[in-house]
Amino acid sequence: MMSTFFAEPKTRHKIRLINPRSALSTITIPKVIQTMTFSRKALFMPLNLAICASLVPQDWDVEIYDECAEDAPHTPIADCDLVGIGAMTTQSTRAYELADQYRKLGVKVILGGIHPSALPDEASQHADVVAIGEAEATLPHIFNDYLNNELKSRYDWREYPSAPIATPRKDLLDPKKYLVFNPIQTTRGCPHNCSFCTTPAIFGRKFRQRSIDDIVEEIRHAKETFGSKVFIFSDDNFAGNRKWAIELCNKLIPLNIKWASQCEILISESDELLTAMRNSGCIGLILGLESVSPNTLKDAGKKFVSADTYTWRIKKINSYNISLWGAFIFGFDHDNWQTCRDTCRFAQRADLSMACFPILTPYPGTEMFKRYESQGRILTRDWTKYNGSTVVFQPENFSIQELRHAQMSAFHEFYHPRSAFKRLKLLPFKKHAWIANIASYLGLWFYFNHKNRHLPQFADFQNPYAPAWNYHEKIAMPSVDD
Repeated sequence: MMSTFFAEPKTRHKIRLINPRSALSTITIPKVIQTMTFSRKALFMPLNLAICASLVPQDWDVEIYDECAEDAPHTPIADCDLVGIGAMTTQSTRAYELADQYRKLGVKVILGGIHPSALPDEASQHADVVAIGEAEATLPHIFNDYLNNELKSRYDWREYPSAPIATPRKDLLDPKKYLVFNPIQTTRGCPHNCSFCTTPAIFGRKFRQRSIDDIVEEIRHAKETFGSKVFIFSDDNFAGNRKWAIELCNKLIPLNIKWASQCEILISESDELLTAMRNSGCIGLILGLESVSPNTLKDAGKKFVSADTYTWRIKKINSYNISLWGAFIFGFDHDNWQTCRDTCRFAQRADLSMACFPILTPYPGTEMFKRYESQGRILTRDWTKYNGSTVVFQPENFSIQELRHAQMSAFHEFYHPRSAFKRLKLLPFKKHAWIANIASYLGLWFYFNHKNRHLPQFADFQNPYAPAWNYHEKIAMPSVDD
């Protein structure tokens, strides 16, 4: 008599990837901004986790939970084998909370991203595994070791062969929740060594390019699947390799798209590159300018360009009908309120379409953090405050309130309607720039009006009767016991 044996169905392994809540990823100020961005809940989709998802073995189940795009915080549940949590510095406190909760449930936790990579000893107190550096190099080994019950506590990407930049899985996320759902990563790294920047600090100065065919295919798929016509290339330095960038741009021309990215101002030296960028659909670039003060650029370790060349370089790039967003930083040791004012007014004279003025943040892992820590100038290790709008170190030439006031004065002056009209003009009409400028000014006005405070201006620094500057940032110096 024959017996029939039925094998038990194989249980599939499962990993949950989590993007912790972050003020840098959500639209936190006024409702008018959410209205103008079609009620999106978050600015950018978590590209890091979408890339990680693409590295999960095919016989595993994978899901992404993005706290930045959900109404409620994530509630840990022991229905998976692994949990992977990516964290920038401002997200790390919440990342540690989630990691601790999952470990109490018996679920193994992987922590990765900028902050765990910078402070692996700290992160290891909350995780079974710390993945340092690029996921493409570490995650395949983590999965293999997990299946063989050989997990290590730390995986450092520098100890493994380099791997190609992966194509993200976007099918696990809802495009309706994000203002920017199709960011495209084309490169990684930056050859420069700015003292405040986490890119060279964590990932070194080696510049890597993604397969051009993979980039073109991802864009083509996004056009067909989501109807995307405008793309953000989420790079630190899109044209760090000019020859490669020209080749990519030429391959983008038949796709008939518009795109924007972040780039170094040295692209102004190549007409061939600028022509290729314009012809491929480049409509805007973020330039990391930091300051127009030579001494401040020296503080920043920005040795590859001189501030006195900014004017002609910006005009050159603008002549190719590419709008520019100037990224500046306030709070370096040679800064004072006058240098902040001068930087803001330069941004206006240069007719920049947009500008941002974050406060200097000495992120862990950077040379600046090491220097300030050795000088006893780090005021807090509350990582939630490392957000570009909170002063977390002792400035040289400001009080904390004065530095915040200089920042808000710059935003007010730059985005004031008078400034916007002079910079943007009416023709040619820059629709997206006008929308962003109006939204920025209305957001600023709404915030200060809600607080029943006057809009800051640089003139306040010379007015002894100006209203008190109260930015709720009473951060005490750490005690000997801390």
